[in-house]
Amino acid sequence: MGLRAELASSGVDVVVVEPGPATTALFPTMRLPADADGRAGSYPPVVHETFAAIGGMFEGLFHDPGAPTDPGLVVDRLVELIDMPAGSRPFRSVVGVDFGVRARNAAVEPHDAAVLEAAGLTSFARLRVGQS
Repeated sequence: MGLRAELASSGVDVVVVEPGPATTALFPTMRLPADADGRAGSYPPVVHETFAAIGGMFEGLFHDPGAPTDPGLVVDRLVELIDMPAGSRPFRSVVGVDFGVRARNAAVEPHDAAVLEAAGLTSFARLRVGQS
């Protein structure tokens, strides 16, 4: 939010793309770090259970043909944002599985606006369209 507000008066439109998990070669080829000193054995069972549950959740997402995990979705959203007229682009764009990020963004947005207003920066933070 800060960078968007700071650069808007210079005509720079800052956006944030927040991708969810994407099906790539990263997850299937990921290797756990070596436990050379045996420290992992001292962790409580809940730590191992949590990591296993997270891994299982991602495995499920990546094997679900209906889950929005195609990395091309991010590219599509970037193209859409580029094609939008200056000043109309949303600050945040959640792509794919959002894990509640859309709701979090909606809850935070009024607070961000209130901070700008309280600081007297609303006009400063408005995108100046057509500047070079």
